[in-house]
This record gives sequence, structure tokens and C-alpha cells, in this order.
Amino acid sequence: MRLLGRIAIAVVALIVIVIATGYLMFRGSLPQLDGDVAGIGVSATIERDKSGTPTIKAASRRELAFATGYAHGQDRFFQMDLMRRAAAGELSALLGAATIDSDKRLRIHAFRKVAQQVVAGMPDSDRSLLEAYVDGVNAALGGARARPWEYFVLRTKPQPWLAEDSVLTAFSMYLSLNDSSGADELARSQLHEILPPAMFAFLHPLGTEWDAPITGGTWRVPAIPGPDVMDLRQGEARVAALSAPVSNTPWEERLVVGSNSWAVDAGHAVADAALLANDMHLGLRLPHVWYHARLVVTGGAETPRDLVGVTLPGLPVMVVGSNGRVAWGFTNSYGDWTDLVVVELDPANEGRYFVGDTTEAIETHSETLEVRGADPIALEVKTTRWGPIVNHDSQGRPLALAWTAHHSRATNVRMLDFETVTNVQEALTAANRSGTPVQNFLAVDQQGHIGWSLMGQVPIRANYDSTLPTSWRTPGTGWTGWRTADEYPRVIDPAAGRLWTANTRTIDVETWLAFMGDGGYDLGARAAQIRDGLLGLTQATPQQLAELQIDDRALFLVRWRDLLLDLLNEPALANQPARAKARELVEHWKARASAEDAGYPIVRAFRLQVRNEVFDALIAQARSKHPETTFAPSAQFEGALWQIVTQRPQHLLDPRYSGWEDALLAAFDRSLVKLAEECAEPCTWGRQNTLHMRHPLSGALPFAARWLDMPTDPMSGDSAMPRAQGPAFGASQRLVVSPGKEAEGLFQMPGGPVDHPLSPFYGAGHEAWVRGEPRPLLPGKTEHTLRLTP
Repeated sequence: MRLLGRIAIAVVALIVIVIATGYLMFRGSLPQLDGDVAGIGVSATIERDKSGTPTIKAASRRELAFATGYAHGQDRFFQMDLMRRAAAGELSALLGAATIDSDKRLRIHAFRKVAQQVVAGMPDSDRSLLEAYVDGVNAALGGARARPWEYFVLRTKPQPWLAEDSVLTAFSMYLSLNDSSGADELARSQLHEILPPAMFAFLHPLGTEWDAPITGGTWRVPAIPGPDVMDLRQGEARVAALSAPVSNTPWEERLVVGSNSWAVDAGHAVADAALLANDMHLGLRLPHVWYHARLVVTGGAETPRDLVGVTLPGLPVMVVGSNGRVAWGFTNSYGDWTDLVVVELDPANEGRYFVGDTTEAIETHSETLEVRGADPIALEVKTTRWGPIVNHDSQGRPLALAWTAHHSRATNVRMLDFETVTNVQEALTAANRSGTPVQNFLAVDQQGHIGWSLMGQVPIRANYDSTLPTSWRTPGTGWTGWRTADEYPRVIDPAAGRLWTANTRTIDVETWLAFMGDGGYDLGARAAQIRDGLLGLTQATPQQLAELQIDDRALFLVRWRDLLLDLLNEPALANQPARAKARELVEHWKARASAEDAGYPIVRAFRLQVRNEVFDALIAQARSKHPETTFAPSAQFEGALWQIVTQRPQHLLDPRYSGWEDALLAAFDRSLVKLAEECAEPCTWGRQNTLHMRHPLSGALPFAARWLDMPTDPMSGDSAMPRAQGPAFGASQRLVVSPGKEAEGLFQMPGGPVDHPLSPFYGAGHEAWVRGEPRPLLPGKTEHTLRLTP
């Protein structure tokens, strides 16, 4: 018995030693906050306030780039590693077989090769700055007491950072903001082939009555096509509506990855100082995408700089923020930056394709996908001069994907120029020359001016419909070059004194489509609510703009509420307790997407169900022919849908119903069933819209998820309002600033600055973001100072 006791004690002691060793190694990976790091080749300081927000200071821009890389490497290296690997199609080498499909989809774009070309083509000054940043990242990685904690869990070592990896970080944003597969265009072409032209145009209008461009008007949706165009009550359309396969149309609308931004000129803001507000909407995850920082060049031989805003770990630039003279922000443009090109094969040799009257060989090569814990996988990639072959059309012809991101010409680090611009005009020119995913760009300056233009490189399109797959065989068809900066549209100091963008068409239809194309821009409801809110402010304050950022009024759904209440009349409620209870909740709804409201999810679900059922019936013939395709209504379908449900044409009624009232009530009943399946009573919006902001390793460490993931808070907000919010999507930051008055600026960001659950800064600021409570934009009093010395 004594022997067994001694063995038990020894085992317990061993377990304690293992746990203690693991804990010490885990704690050893915490970033160093204070003291000196000598022999590092530069002189800089990294000061942190009580929330961990850094102020990074150096005497030169190159040393500042090094120190920024050092801070990013300390706090966010795992995030940077995931971003570079995701863009390059190399995740499986780190994470194993679970990410093979992702790697296969993305490796075909050859982004690592393009990134190398971008670096090689940089001016020497840009490359020197980027190399300094890379050196800083690797100095932090090499000088740490232990590897970042995620690599301890994964039992591997992090690979050094390269200059091309910083460009891959930029490509990860292309992947978030652009269509990387052409799937939407292919689905659109299948509808185009099958639907009568008038019905196709009706389902795909260029806008609706909700449009809110800063110039130009609303778009009139075409009239409902008559029974001579489509009649669901007879013929082939009726047969298809009754027999088409079960729909795979997504019940939820696709989240528009984008943002809100607006500007108010000096004449309409307090203290005669222009104001900028920007909140970028992205997927919410940990580590969080942005890194709040203040970057200072103290002077000496160089012009002093003092920047504040958000950076993207992996890059040495201030992405959104203020330089003291100009403040800038942006939203995704949703122009058409990818095109499917029909590849016309040579019938005599299908390994070649036509370019004009001659042929070229399809380039075929093999990529090797490394997989952690498994054998490598060979991936065959076929490429044309226009891009990789990604699919085939209904005739079996190969489709190549042309994408601006495939061209090294489209990506650069000219965002560095924002650091020294002194007025709106200079800022817009810098934006026009920048190489990023194309964005709506807003700027305000210290003189009180405001302006809009586009940021990013835009191709010149010629002689084809960019919304459908088209052959580019004929010379002069396709992309024929790139727009010059002086061709970009601009709006400066409009008479209204306000500018706004929200992922919708921003200017008149003709100019927009000629320059941008239609990449699926959003319905104008969110932009209209922002516009109206701004026009109601005669002397805007930073706090008022921050309040507008969290406006959760569901104005878009008010007319759907009224439609539903009219539908739920006394006969419809007879012997229908579920309908009666729902009506009572809807009657008490306060027209907000508030977390505690039980009426909002009912109205929302009703609209979604009606939308999907009407759309599915209208495209039933396409669903029958292409059951493998996921068809989804465009954002502008709302205009056509509202005409249908209010005018109720009998020839567009699903043949399973005798009248529109029956069809709408049946859709409502099904929406209640779906709600009951997804949401326990009482089904408030917060129960459906619960935050799930998770660390990618928490699923593998369920015992640690409570420490790794952010709290599952019920959230207010939704997609068609300024406070854009979903369970894993929403405002990635909220910023309000007037150039030169940064001390009065406001800021919110989820997730916190440091990716380490033992750090006191893990999740710092997150709770304020959940509540929509602004904090100061500038970092606070210095609590920690780390000195980098030569």
C-alpha cells in the first residue's frame, strides 16, 4: 500500500510539473511590455496605455516601420500567419486536413507569385520601408522568450516573415471584399439563358426606390412583366413551379461585407471643423483584424508625422485614421472586379485556345499542397492569359477568372502617401493611385473641406457585358488597360455639406456602371437612413455621429410590418393562436432591431420567407435545369418583390395557391415554424443575433473556449440599418474624428489589441464596443514603455 501511495504521489507530482511547465511556457509567450531590447539596430519606443493601445515613436519613418513590425509581431503574429497562408493557399501546412478545400480554391490564384512580383516592382523607398517592417516582425519573433502560444498548442514553430507575406496580407483583404470564384456571375448567366429577357431585367434592376447616391437619383424598377412574358399558372412555367427540386436558395440574405462612412463639412459641424465617421463591417473573429495604434515620427532629418487610427497586422501603413491635417476612411465599392471569360478551345487541339485568329496553349502545372500530419496533395492548375480556369458554362466551355488581384499593377503600398497629405485634393489623388481592393474613399481636412472618390486600381473594360461570362477572343474585347488618376470620379464640397457611402451605388447610374460595373452593390436602405440622419443634423458633434453609427432603427422593415398586420386580419386569426400571438408581438414592436425585442424577428422572418418563395417560383425553370446551382436574389430584388406583394398579379402567383392572401399566410406560418426551430421562447432578436466571436483554436480546446472566445452577448442591429450586426459579422471598428482635433476623436473596437488570453489587454475595449460606448481615439496615459535600442 505504501508503494502504491508513493506511485500516486509521484504521478500527481509529474502532472503538476507538466502543467506548471506548460503554464510557464504559455506565460513566457506574453509580449514584453517594459524595459529595453538592445542590439536591435534601431531606436524607437512602444508605449502602451492601460488598455494596451500602443503609441509607437521613432526618429525616422524606416525606424517607425521596424517598431510597428515589432509590435505587430509581438501581439498578432498568429493572425498574420493565418492571413498570409489563407491568401497563398497554404493553411493546411499549419492546420492540417481541415483546410484542404480552402487551399485548393485559393492556390489557383498564385498569389504568392503575384506578391513576389509586387515586391520586386516596388520603388526602392517602399521596398526599404517594407523590409524594415519585416525585420521588426522577425526581431519580435526571434527575441521572444517563447514562441506565440498558438504554436505551442499546435506543436510547431512559426516561420519567419517575408516581404511577400505582407503583400499576401493585402491579398487576404481582396478575398474578403471581392468575389474570388465567379460563382455569382455563373448563376446569373444561367438565369439569363432561361428566363425571358423582360423577367430577367425585372429581377435584376440597377436600383430601387431606396437608392441614396450622393449624386444622381433613384432607379425606377421596371413594371411587372405581363402573362405574355411569364405565367406561373399555365404551361412550362406552371410545371416547373410545381415540380422543381427543393430550393437551395439561402434563407438569410447574403451579408454585404462593407462599411459605413460619412463626412460633414465645417459649415454643418460644431466649431467649424469637418468631421469624418467610419465603421468597417467585416467578419468578427479572434485575433481581431485591426490593430489600433498611434504612429509618431518625432522629426530630426525627416518631416514629423503623427498618425492615429487602425493598422492591419502584416503591413506598415495606417489603414484608416488621421494625420492631423486630413482624416480618411472607406467602404467597399462593390464594383465588378472579377469577370468570367469564356475560353474558346481549338477543336483540333483542346490544349489550346483562341486569341484572335491564333491560338495559345493552356498552361498546366502542378501545385503541391503540404498537409500537416498527412501526405502532400498534388493540385493541377490550368491557366490562360486572362486567369485560371475555375469552372465551365452550360455548354461545357472552360471559364477563366479575370481578377484585378491577379495583376501586380493593382497592388502597392501607396497608402503610405496618406501620412503626408495636407488637404482633401491631395488625399483623393493619393487614393486614386493606391493599389488596394477598390473602395469608396472619403476624406476631410483641417480647412473644413470634404471629398469622395475611389481608392484602388480600375481596369478599362471594352465591348462586353461584364455581368455575364463573355469570350474575350476578339481583339479589343475585355480589359484593355487601367484608368489613370485623372479619370476617377470625384465629389468635393457638395452643396448639402455631407457625404455618405454604405456599399451602394454612390453616384449616377451611367457614370458608375461605365467606370465600375455592377459587382452586386447593396440595397440603398442603409445609405438612405444614414443620409437622412446626417441631413437632420445642422451642427453635428462627434457624439452625434457616434450615435448614428449605432442607429438600430429598422425603417426598412416598417412597410413589411404594416403589410403583415393588414394580412393578419380577423378571419386570418380565427382558430390560429400562433398567428394571434405573433400579431400581438408585432403590434408592440418599436421599429428597432433591438436585442430585447420579440416583434422584430417575426417581421424579419416573414419578409425573408416571402422573398425566397416568390423568387423560387419565378426561377423554377432555372432551378429544374441547374439543380446544382445556388441561386440567390440580388440586393436590388427588393424593388421587384415589393411590387409583386402589393400589386399581387395572378399570373405570378405560385400555382399551389388560389390567391395571394393564401400564399402570404402560408409563407408567414412557415416563417413562424422556422423561428421556433431556431429560437427558444421568448424569441427575442438577441437570442437569434448572439455574438459568436471566436478564436480559431477554441474549437480544438473546448475546455479553454470560455477564456479564448469573447462573451456570447445578445446584439442589437442588423443588415439594413447603420448598426450592421450579425452573430459573427459587424462593425470591426467605429471611428469619429476631426483633423487636428484628435483629442476629441472617438473610437470603438472589439476583441482587444493583444492575442494572448493571459494578457491583461485580451479583450480590452470589447465590452464598450458591445454596448456602443465610444472611447477616446488617442491612447491614454502611458502605463508601459518598451525601448528598442541599437
